[in-house]
Amino acid sequence: MGIFNLFRKSPFDPLQEMMDKVVECAHMLKPLFEAFAEGDLKKVKEISDHISHLEYEADQIKNRIRSSLPKSIFMPVSRMDILEILANEDAIADATEDVAVLISLKELKVLPEFKNCLLEFVDRCISVVDEAHKVIKELDILVETSFEGPEARRVIAMIDGVCDMEHHADEFQRKVTQNFLLHEDRFTPGELWLWLKIVAKVGDVANFAERMCNRVRLFLSK
Repeated sequence: MGIFNLFRKSPFDPLQEMMDKVVECAHMLKPLFEAFAEGDLKKVKEISDHISHLEYEADQIKNRIRSSLPKSIFMPVSRMDILEILANEDAIADATEDVAVLISLKELKVLPEFKNCLLEFVDRCISVVDEAHKVIKELDILVETSFEGPEARRVIAMIDGVCDMEHHADEFQRKVTQNFLLHEDRFTPGELWLWLKIVAKVGDVANFAERMCNRVRLFLSK
């Protein structure tokens, strides 16, 4: 078990706790957009408030990790690696909250022909977060194998899968964006700007999940 057992608790436990909360937060995007598409402003407000609360809880976990993370060199990975993973977890929750805030800024109507592609885009981005969550759940097993061997190769393959999913989500994001631009005459300039910001922020949820996994890849490659 080695040097790692000098510590009473794995530094990855709180990272996994943080990711659990981040996933809970990101999953609220689907009901948020469903309520938004139905024009249920009361429900949109309730879900937006819940997302803000979940993001606050994630912040509390983040602050606890930062304040308690040992500076000892006898860590299974560098302190910087852990902080970078944490920062990207935090960014996923922040981007989710940003989407909720943007949706609440102005009363927008979801045109019927936009509904399905928006919901599919949200599903694709949430799926990237879910796959990234699985990677974070593997960290303790990676410690046991010293970040080497078949387990490390399996996790790298999982990360490749996350990157592939994020790439396809990016491609779909471009289609959604182009769809809005092709129909820009149906929106005021302010509405179009806000829609493009909303789409970009939903995409950021997947982008930060990919970045988090690529940070794991970095210390597996050392």
